[in-house]
Amino acid sequence: MYDAADQLALSCEISHTCLGRGGEFLLIDNSAPSDAYQLAVAREKGFAYCGVFGLNDGVPRVESEPDFDSLLTMLHAALAFCAAVADRLRQPEHGDSVQWLRSLYALEDTRGL
Repeated sequence: MYDAADQLALSCEISHTCLGRGGEFLLIDNSAPSDAYQLAVAREKGFAYCGVFGLNDGVPRVESEPDFDSLLTMLHAALAFCAAVADRLRQPEHGDSVQWLRSLYALEDTRGL
């Protein structure tokens, strides 16, 4: 059986796990493979599990450990999570594909329809 944080991480379109201590934190994107270097740095700094941020159908959700240090760290990490969500939702640059499609549609139809 999953606890509330596991369910949040699994059910949200975007979710990040927060590790940290004393307001210093590391956000881990749950949809990406684990980064061994980041996890080693977190272990070296003595970071602990603080909670999970999630976004599902535009609704933000948070599950946090109940201790004060975790809550403080989650508050510090909330803005970084918002920035990560904004980066994920930002439209990719089109490059020259838009111009290429315009020139494609400008070609004369030679099929004789």
